[in-house]
Amino acid sequence: MKSFQEYIIESSLLNEGIRQGLPHILTMHHDDFHNLLKSGRINMSRKTEKTDGSTHIMGWDKDGFYTQSSGSGNDKMRASGDYAARATRRSQESGKPLDLTGSNMFDHVHDTLSKNKKLMAYLKSQAAREGGETKLRSELFYSPYGRPSEDKAGEVKFVGTSYDPSHIGQVGKMVIHSQLPDNRLHNIEAVKKAGNNDINFDDDMIDTPPTAVDVSDERDMMKGINRDLLNSRTVPKNKEAKAAETAKLDEIRKRVSDKVDTHIKSLNISPKWGSGSEGVVIHPPEGSDQPRFKATSEGFKKYKAEQKVNPTFKTRNAPNA
Repeated sequence: MKSFQEYIIESSLLNEGIRQGLPHILTMHHDDFHNLLKSGRINMSRKTEKTDGSTHIMGWDKDGFYTQSSGSGNDKMRASGDYAARATRRSQESGKPLDLTGSNMFDHVHDTLSKNKKLMAYLKSQAAREGGETKLRSELFYSPYGRPSEDKAGEVKFVGTSYDPSHIGQVGKMVIHSQLPDNRLHNIEAVKKAGNNDINFDDDMIDTPPTAVDVSDERDMMKGINRDLLNSRTVPKNKEAKAAETAKLDEIRKRVSDKVDTHIKSLNISPKWGSGSEGVVIHPPEGSDQPRFKATSEGFKKYKAEQKVNPTFKTRNAPNA
């Protein structure tokens, strides 16, 4: 079996799909940042737990059950062994060394899910309701690849977050993204009831009162930002002015980020599955053009800072899922 560090390298490829396009305020594009501030208040009513598992899709179509991950490309995996077979084929085609770490994980999970009769019945009936096909996006925590947590005795870590293993099945846990548009037609409670001792299911919802953050001052400051300049191509003539404008924007982003972080801390949100949390995702209200964004927890910020100083894995580009 691969070491945990080798798994982490593989895991860096598997976490992309659902995470792509989910910025922190400090990295948000200025057009999205403008929309965030436009009303003078950031609606914080819809919040979910930010997780650091591996991207996973399970679905049902005319040919029955299938799963997908960043290890499957656009292929629908129908049987245990399909992930390893694809990885082997890709290795032969590219000449790159064969690494079955992720493939073996997803093959094991696929096999376990396919034997869950309640889950299969749910997916089949949901596909019929949706016109013949359904898919459910989630993040997977694979129990065999958890490592003992150095933060709290008795817990395990996946990437940089510490979890209580009593919340995770013997094979793993799947956290369903309750606010993801792709999942809006699913009965998440029915899926949770289909969980068993091998793989259990949970949602990422956080139950807190509706709140908002006042950013009217920052909205007014944003009116002084030359967004046309920021959108323009950088050339010697505008390079200095554009850098100055970016610095002004960064100051406003920092003010807003600090306000949001302070507000979230005031809510005293407890991590859902142990002592750690990657953070919170703030989702827009229905019909709003407020962008979706993440607010990283202090613990995960510390982990990311440590990775910059002493990285445990190298960054690699994920294939398309």
